[in-house]
Amino acid sequence: MKKFFLIITILVPFLAMAQDDSDLLDFSSIYYQGTAKSAAMGNAMGAVGSDFSAIAINPAGLGLFRKASFVYTPSFYAISNETNYQGSRNSDRDFKLHTNNIGLTWTQDINDGSLKTVSFALGINKLNNYALNSYASGNNVNTSLVDAYSTELSENGINSPNALESFSPNLIYPLYQTYVIDTITGDGCTTFVPAGGINQEYGISKRGTSKEFTFASGFNFNDKFFMGVSIGIPYFDRKMTKEYKESNLTHGETFKNWSQTENISNSGWGINAKVGAIVYPARWVRLGASFSTPYLYKVTESWNTETNAAFNFGTYSYESPTGTYSYTVTTPFRFNASAALIFGNYGMITGDYEYVDYSKMRASSYDFNYSNLNNFIKDNYKGTSNFRIGTEWRWQTLAFRAGYALYGSPFGFGKKDLQTTSYSLGFGYTYHRFTLDAAYVLSQRNNTYDLYSQYTTYPAYYANATGDLVADETQIKETTNINQVVISLKFRLD
Repeated sequence: MKKFFLIITILVPFLAMAQDDSDLLDFSSIYYQGTAKSAAMGNAMGAVGSDFSAIAINPAGLGLFRKASFVYTPSFYAISNETNYQGSRNSDRDFKLHTNNIGLTWTQDINDGSLKTVSFALGINKLNNYALNSYASGNNVNTSLVDAYSTELSENGINSPNALESFSPNLIYPLYQTYVIDTITGDGCTTFVPAGGINQEYGISKRGTSKEFTFASGFNFNDKFFMGVSIGIPYFDRKMTKEYKESNLTHGETFKNWSQTENISNSGWGINAKVGAIVYPARWVRLGASFSTPYLYKVTESWNTETNAAFNFGTYSYESPTGTYSYTVTTPFRFNASAALIFGNYGMITGDYEYVDYSKMRASSYDFNYSNLNNFIKDNYKGTSNFRIGTEWRWQTLAFRAGYALYGSPFGFGKKDLQTTSYSLGFGYTYHRFTLDAAYVLSQRNNTYDLYSQYTTYPAYYANATGDLVADETQIKETTNINQVVISLKFRLD
């Protein structure tokens, strides 16, 4: 049961930093979100080409363009999230309107030997949507998060307020400032919070997207072999709020409740390159392959916490200082192989295979050693495969499309956590130089994670029925459904 651990407890006990493996996973994950045609066909566009969003997968597809074009794609998201914690079910929803892409392509006839045309593209494709609202609540009869913090303090020999402030200035030290932790000892801490008999609430809200500004060039050799290269400038902006609260289920006790809110803001930009090829071994088949270098991001992050506590003797609050710092993220490389079966002017069936190794995610900085985080990622994340298939059938000026995509778990083959499946339908209509495409996409994802592991890697112990000390399991099961409507407006310019 691998989940997103807050790595601060492993690698930065003396610094107020918030980066963890889930941050790097967000920045490294790509769920292609381009034109409505691509979305309707499961984004299985690696061998298809002649579509602006196909350039994000295989830039050789640019070589199949014959005319200059402009495309604009807005999209609407409806995201629902359901959780199950300690037998209690909860749900949350969110709605967003985004721009998937905007792009311009143009083609220059060459007719010099085998080189027939050279095409160029300039524009923006969306890579990922970070929007998520998730809420979990349940009663815990065994432990409190404070018990896990007590274990952490004991294991690290923290026995004074000064040592605690240096060790965990934004998470645990505020609990001391608000009397959630009463005293600090060599065996951990004393607290007014009972070990069990409490209601626990956890919520996370994310906002933002990652996009890529692309300049690409494609080459057409004898209408049989196509090559393409692109330079991308990816950028993202993500804001995240995490809220945790514990409330006493027994009235009249000293402790009433405590809560802590984390506010995290990330932004970054970077660079990457792609190269690809498409070949026609026969008129009815296309084969494609592409390689994407790792994305290299420069990330700026700010982070602070707000803590509140209520007792029968008073209420207290504490806001930690806001820390701002920068670091570099390197994402995994990607390899894509694709094929398309062409049935004249009537239709096609396409398929893409993509390999990505999430164990290659890395963080670095000139003034801090991220080796513990990087080793944790290397040990817990694995290589995985993404599969996408799609089809299109034409009748006069109409096109009908369908697709399916499976994005594998970043924890390896055969794993289910964070594995994403998508089902899509769509159509297109062309009138002279104008094309209207529309698509509907349903994406589903399941995840299981430990509540305490969002804050510490140390367990909270309690005595079971036989008197043995065991680690409390605070599992949250989460199901996410994303309904997406995509519309593309495409104009042929010559």
